[in-house]
Amino acid sequence: MPLQDTIYRLSLSVPPSSADAFARAIEPHVDSVAWTASEGIPKAKITGFAEGPPNELAISTAVAITAASQDVLEPDITIERIPVRNWVVENIKQFPPETVARWFIYGAVFHGPVPVGKLGLRIPAGGAFGSGDHGTTRGCMLAMDELHAETPRRILDMGCGSGILGIAAAKMWRVPVTASDIDPVATRISRENIAANRVGNLVRAHHATGYRHPDIRRHRYDLIVSNILARPLMRMARDLVRQLAPGGTVILSGLLESDGNRVHTAHAYHRLRLQRRIYIDGWVTLVLKAP
Repeated sequence: MPLQDTIYRLSLSVPPSSADAFARAIEPHVDSVAWTASEGIPKAKITGFAEGPPNELAISTAVAITAASQDVLEPDITIERIPVRNWVVENIKQFPPETVARWFIYGAVFHGPVPVGKLGLRIPAGGAFGSGDHGTTRGCMLAMDELHAETPRRILDMGCGSGILGIAAAKMWRVPVTASDIDPVATRISRENIAANRVGNLVRAHHATGYRHPDIRRHRYDLIVSNILARPLMRMARDLVRQLAPGGTVILSGLLESDGNRVHTAHAYHRLRLQRRIYIDGWVTLVLKAP
């Protein structure tokens, strides 16, 4: 906790589909950042906190560049000072613990008990990497929950972000999980979260491009979860099928509803059969199965 009396809070509202990009843009200029999106509300809210005065010019420039790259209107940025004594309360209010199916997801500032019958996931809020409140993450977790009666022998979390899905799978099935992300910062965050959740004996995180890491290629997986974006999912469909065990299950997300059909088609070409679509807040999660 900082020693000064006030802390700086930055906030802006953007389309949910661009929230990750804007959160990544402001992340270097604040001490923490996260975002939330709610059903029925067309904008996602991004909030950052900084102990010292943020560089307003650098933040404005980063936001403007991101808006242009995302082809959206440049959002208004609000920067205000709030009392330090209210910072934790404000953070908890904006990013409270969440229950998704059998998991209870909470951040570093939550010190209460995990509800009886739930699996606790300690994932500090950070929308740029995934903290459980996004429709795509929730969709993947709901899909995994429906598969709980099946016991995969080995799981792959491709594009792991915060590591939340791999950690959730490890806690539910207690089997080996391989996690991978192209972003070295995401890989570092995943490893920190794996350690914080005490599943280091089950989950191993790698920094790699797609399926190229030798530790990924040496195994075949009964379950592959990949919550990234439509184009890389389509591009990696052949590699995914190569690593999928016979009869294995695939959970794909990071997809706007309009992306669902083309991603399904790319994987159907490799004989994966669609089992279910899960729709949440304009996003879709696909569940497919190998012959």
